[in-house]
Amino acid sequence: MLNKVQLIGFTGAEPEIRTTQSGKKVAILRVCTSRYTKKNGERKDYPTWHQVEIWNQATVNWLDSKGLAKGSKVFVEGENRHDRYTDKDGVDRFFSKVVVAMPGHELKSLDRPEHDQPEADD
Repeated sequence: MLNKVQLIGFTGAEPEIRTTQSGKKVAILRVCTSRYTKKNGERKDYPTWHQVEIWNQATVNWLDSKGLAKGSKVFVEGENRHDRYTDKDGVDRFFSKVVVAMPGHELKSLDRPEHDQPEADD
């Protein structure tokens, strides 16, 4: 089976780095992609926001040390996952996210030289 997502978009904020109870770091990044249509010569944009969860420790460490500014152009490759939580009113909420965790998954800044990229974890 194949579960693969590839995005090219812009970051909506700097990455948020968290540490789990077990001590593992994870980075959360918001990425905006968009499509557009033209009607009567007028362009209409349709932005889509994606939550990206990065578990690849080399990438998380790179983000933690180098940072990634809001508005940076990025390439993301990962897998699509669906999750849910119960809000304060007891209502189940569902959301999708792109997870970068396995070999072959990556986050690449398209604004920086290639030599600044993290090495892949295997």
